[in-house]
Amino acid sequence: MSAGFANALSEITLVLFTTLAPSGAIAFFLMSIPLIRGGLDRETHVRIDKALAIPLVASLAGLVASATHLGNPANALYVLTGVGRSPLSNEVVCAVTFLAFAGVYWLYSFALNPRRGLQRALTVCSCISAIAFVTAVAFAYSAHTIISWDTVFSPLTLWLNALSGGPLLAIVGLRVARWKSAGNRYEQVMLVFSLGALIACLVAYVLQGATLKSIENSWTTAAQLVPGYAGAVIAFALLAACGIALDAPTLFKRSKTPAPRKETTISILRASIACSLALAGIFVMRFTFYMMHMTTGISF
Repeated sequence: MSAGFANALSEITLVLFTTLAPSGAIAFFLMSIPLIRGGLDRETHVRIDKALAIPLVASLAGLVASATHLGNPANALYVLTGVGRSPLSNEVVCAVTFLAFAGVYWLYSFALNPRRGLQRALTVCSCISAIAFVTAVAFAYSAHTIISWDTVFSPLTLWLNALSGGPLLAIVGLRVARWKSAGNRYEQVMLVFSLGALIACLVAYVLQGATLKSIENSWTTAAQLVPGYAGAVIAFALLAACGIALDAPTLFKRSKTPAPRKETTISILRASIACSLALAGIFVMRFTFYMMHMTTGISF
């Protein structure tokens, strides 16, 4: 087993966290846009409210997985003492804030007569905290002592990963809620945006790969820790591209008649598989990210 693979395997919970939570936060943001814009009938509003559980659960699952990294849950109290000076503490606080706003909104949506004004305020707060959360996660790895992570590519690729996977997860949620915009325009924009983020992410990964040989300490180089980097990038590209291509025909198909129930079920399945493929590709590159963990001095 290579040292890089052992590094990533020991941090597998953080791999899951950085794969699921940022995409979940972006998906929650995107699914909230129709709610903020308004104009929805009560039944549609309720269906979207309930479907918000999908990105919320994805984010929560990632956060729960990362909590095991603390060893003892009581250590979370020590993490909170570093707010403002520690990127890790900022990440935890932003995560808790986002999940608090999103969770309160989701629970309040089950009230018999929820106030639309309060719901909209909670939605806006959830969206703002979602952006802050993804940004905090992106910069949590800017540690000067970990020279392979202390580059512009660490925050850039994490944000681009979230912008690749988040829209696909949002499409799943909106399809489960049986909501679509006129002519599927909003969903089409999300899919095209996901494709654009994927292309930008590929460029960033290629440029990052070109720098790995020059990043070294007394023991090894970053390139030696990730011998299969090129293969991982190719796997990421294929998985994410296949996911986007799988759902594209459903979104760009022109149809004037309502889809029958069976076709709706199939479209939900297609969107779920498409999202799973994209998240699998992101997982591969997040695993690779932890493989290249290398500090200054003589240790990995």
